[in-house]
Amino acid sequence: MNGASHTRRLTASFRIRGIAALTAALLLAAPAVRAADLSALAEHQIKALYLFNFTRYVEWPADSFSTVGDPFTIAIFASPEISEDLREITRGKRVNGREILVQSFDEDGIAKGCQMIFVGDMDTSRVALVLHQAESAATLTVGEADDFATRGGIVNFVRRDNNVRLEINLDAARNARLVISAKLLAVAGIVRGGQLVPK
Repeated sequence: MNGASHTRRLTASFRIRGIAALTAALLLAAPAVRAADLSALAEHQIKALYLFNFTRYVEWPADSFSTVGDPFTIAIFASPEISEDLREITRGKRVNGREILVQSFDEDGIAKGCQMIFVGDMDTSRVALVLHQAESAATLTVGEADDFATRGGIVNFVRRDNNVRLEINLDAARNARLVISAKLLAVAGIVRGGQLVPK
């Protein structure tokens, strides 16, 4: 699919006023979401909506921004589709009055000063490096590898029976000084001490 047709398809998907907010609410309302249940959105579009929704359900410390005018920055590693989707979703929107800036990186990129990082399809060593770079910062790290949350990432997208689910590492969130809404925690598997807590 070329870039023009992809953009047209996305524009059609998000043209109806409020669809992003409605879909985000649906994502938080159910513990598991089928792509077919959400207006036939592709999985990468659902993940992009989740990323946008995280800006509303996570609190960052004030000192995670250098100045009042700094944008809310989201770095996307090795996932061009999600990066393009997220730019479409966030166009014209703000987080607590801040412009949203979406940056794309290949596997050799280094993101600094970001409030959120999404790690796409990367090898284990690169994922470890990104997590290491972010561990001392107030950064929400999000990934999609099976062991991302148990290895120190904060939020992980996992597939269970063709459903998109979340895992949240509370220890990693606390170390990053991030406060995660109870509404988000209620629909996620919880990781503590490097282990998924049985429900």
